[in-house]
Amino acid sequence: PPRTGSRRTHREGEHSDEGATMNAARTTASSTTFARPNLTVHSKSRRHVATPATKSESDAIVKAANEKRNYTNVYMASEQSLSYLDGTLQGDYGFDPLGIYDPEATGGVITQEWLRYAELIHARFAMLGAAGCLAPEMLGKIGVIPAEHGIVWWKAGFIGPTSAGYEYWSDYYTVFLVQVILMQFAELRRLQDFKKPGSMGNQYFLGLESSFKGSGDPCYPGGTIFNFAGFGKTEKSLNDLKLKEIKNGRLAMLSMFGYGAQAIMTGKSPVENFMDHLADPVHNNILTNFGHIYGQT
Repeated sequence: PPRTGSRRTHREGEHSDEGATMNAARTTASSTTFARPNLTVHSKSRRHVATPATKSESDAIVKAANEKRNYTNVYMASEQSLSYLDGTLQGDYGFDPLGIYDPEATGGVITQEWLRYAELIHARFAMLGAAGCLAPEMLGKIGVIPAEHGIVWWKAGFIGPTSAGYEYWSDYYTVFLVQVILMQFAELRRLQDFKKPGSMGNQYFLGLESSFKGSGDPCYPGGTIFNFAGFGKTEKSLNDLKLKEIKNGRLAMLSMFGYGAQAIMTGKSPVENFMDHLADPVHNNILTNFGHIYGQT
């Protein structure tokens, strides 16, 4: 019996030592996680925090993220979002409340690379669209182009009676079909370049193949066509331009949403809505517009 008891005591001591060691390791890992929350953007795995961070720990994470970022600050960020948004992307504010950019929640084509690429493409189209919606009407009003060409954006190019009286080089259906074919051709080439950057430089295209080789980053292909003015000659100036582009692009996407909402709510163009608001801001604003959808009283 004494010998058995001795073994039991010895084993219990070993288990006690092992438990203390494991607890210490957990504590160290946890504190390390909070001290260094930022990992690489394209990381496919990440350590999980066993216990939620306290307010002081969360504040320390946000402070560390702010100090690391040269171009942007952190807004409404969490320790989870800051573990994969480390400030290396232009326009990264650590803002991802829905976890859309979280590498642990990706699947199919919805990857970090695709989301970054899709946002930029939508931003660029939105900037072109926001300017294109305003330009014809404004130029028509000031006499730069004929007044009959200053068409409201949601009437231009429509098939059917909405665009009646505004003739194009062919009938509406032919114009629409040609646009679909040309856009599909351009979009398929863009998709192939995203899947395999530089591949478009290896396909014949009217002797312009060298202009489509790209820079290796499909988001910023550069070259004589996509950067014909030679902007961003230094890394700093290029990063500044990238940040300005994504900021303006996000505003343009919101603007396009606003244009559509205005068209439905008032039946007028953004220019008309703006002039009406300047003339009578009390009775022409977003709140009063809810009382007469599409101009109805």
